[in-house]
Amino acid sequence: MPQPSPSSVPDVNDLSSLGQGSYVCLRKTSFPAPQAWKSFGELQQISKGSLGPGSSDILKAIKSFDPSPSRDLNTDQFQTLILAMVLQESNGNGNAVNDGGMSYGLLQVQLSEKAKETEEPATCDPSGCTYDNYLKMLQQGVYGHSGTGNPIPPGIAYWLGQYSPGAALRGYNTGSVPDESDYQVATPISTESYVSDLGNRLGGLPPQQFPDPNWKLNNCGFKLAITG
Repeated sequence: MPQPSPSSVPDVNDLSSLGQGSYVCLRKTSFPAPQAWKSFGELQQISKGSLGPGSSDILKAIKSFDPSPSRDLNTDQFQTLILAMVLQESNGNGNAVNDGGMSYGLLQVQLSEKAKETEEPATCDPSGCTYDNYLKMLQQGVYGHSGTGNPIPPGIAYWLGQYSPGAALRGYNTGSVPDESDYQVATPISTESYVSDLGNRLGGLPPQQFPDPNWKLNNCGFKLAITG
């Protein structure tokens, strides 16, 4: 995709520019308030075509998560957050496996070899994913799983019960919130831009307008994760 030029980069933390056609570098604790997020229907429309052939089942499965586990989010906002996370983690690819075979499915739930002794990762048959496959993947990513244990993080519902949405997303991606005054503080294998990326998605930036990691490194200062 064409990358935005440095001259078109909105000011860091400029929440008013979210969803206006360019990626906004969200630093420190800058994150859009839930009231400013796109609705589930709006984000669904913005991301149309990005979730692949299973999109209808994925959306149906997300809509089953009711009520919200967070006092900060109503049900629509909670479902919108899950959709944004699916776009961020896998682009709706239920067969996605990363991190050396430790991260699975729509929300890239991590299961170590020890964790697999008590819980199987939610995966799809090679011939295709079903609604039930997607639902189990989302349940593992939202509510955690019986194989959860340090350093494998619990689901996003746990983090939302402890923190505001921005900090909760850092917890989900990193397995902890290293610095509550700076959501970009992360472990080397985590994604520094994760909270900023989700803020941009929730603000309405279409998937095809997201810059690549090197652009975010050069223009926002977000270091690249160590993946090997």
